[in-house]
Formats: sequence, structure tokens, C-alpha cells
Amino acid sequence: MNLIRNILALIGLLALLAIAFAYFKYGHMLTQMSSMAAEQEALAQLDPKAKEVYLNMWNKLKETGNSADATIVKYPLAEGVSPADAEQSMKMVANEHNIKAVGELPLSEQVKLETGQEQRFLKIFQFCNPQTAMRMVDYSDAYSAYLPCRIAMVQDKQGKYNLYSLDMDMMIYGGKTLPPELLAEAKKVQEIITDIMKRGAEGDF
Repeated sequence: MNLIRNILALIGLLALLAIAFAYFKYGHMLTQMSSMAAEQEALAQLDPKAKEVYLNMWNKLKETGNSADATIVKYPLAEGVSPADAEQSMKMVANEHNIKAVGELPLSEQVKLETGQEQRFLKIFQFCNPQTAMRMVDYSDAYSAYLPCRIAMVQDKQGKYNLYSLDMDMMIYGGKTLPPELLAEAKKVQEIITDIMKRGAEGDF
């Protein structure tokens, strides 16, 4: 009887040692697998277009090495279109879409006044649909950081002019799918800002 008891005790001890060995050798792998499963579950809850949005951002980041370049859209002014032409066109298009021009920041002009030195042209235009803005903030206060929609007109170091704005895809599709009505409104604002930039760049009056 004692022999059997000793054998069973030995078997139990060996089992415990085997479990401990397996834990120390493979426990981190199980933890990683559990973490990966949690990540997969979180990703599955995102908008179906989220993967495409972040892949595009990653490709831009690899190409430029600049996080800002990875998160913007850019439209060069067409040949013969002056900054004044582009500005007039953008304001006209904004008025067509009934979106408010809520501010301008003539930064290069201000720096020239402060320093007395010529500057590359830099002016920021701000547009907003107040009701859509409030609905976005009602959904998440963090959306306030995206408001109002900004379009920058910049003269590059080669003297050419470009229009820049944040790529709104990340805001619209980068997280969980927005509620249907809010999604429709956000996409409409994106369409309007895109139209303002495209037609502004072409000097379309």
C-alpha cells in the first residue's frame, strides 16, 4: 500500500513539474495568443474600410517618413491659377454648398509684418457646418479637435502653390462605424471640402 501511495505521490509531483515547465516555456506564447485574439476581436468591431484607411496611411508613412504627409490630402494649383483666383473660387464653392467660411489665418503676412522679411505664402481657411459639427461632438467630444475643417494654401520651396487638408477618411472610417445619419453627414462634409479644394485648385469660378 505504501509503495502504491509513494508511486502516486511521485506521479503527482512529476505532473506538477511538467505543468510548471510547460507554463514557463509556453506561458508567454499562450499570453500572446490571448492578446492576439483580443486584438482580432477589437479589429473586427471597426468599420469595414478601416483596414484600407490605415494601410494607405502606412504606405504614405513608409514613402515619406513624415506622419503629417500620411494624414493629408493635397491638390496643386493648376498652371495659371493664382492664389487670389484659388481663394475666390474656394469661397464661391463654399457658398454654393451653404457651408460657412468661419475664419482666415494669413500666417505668412503676419510673420512678414512681425519680422519685416518676405515669407513663403501660407494662409489657412476655415469652413464649418455648425449643426453637423455639434452632432459630431455629441457622438464624441474628441471630434472637436477636427473642427472647423481647415484648408491651407502653401507656397512650396520651389515657388509652386498647393492646397492641403486633413484626410477625413481616418475620422469617418478609422474607428467603429458611425451611426447611419452621422455617417451620411460626415461623408457629405468630406465631399464638400473635396469639391472646394478641387475647384479651388482649378480656379473654377
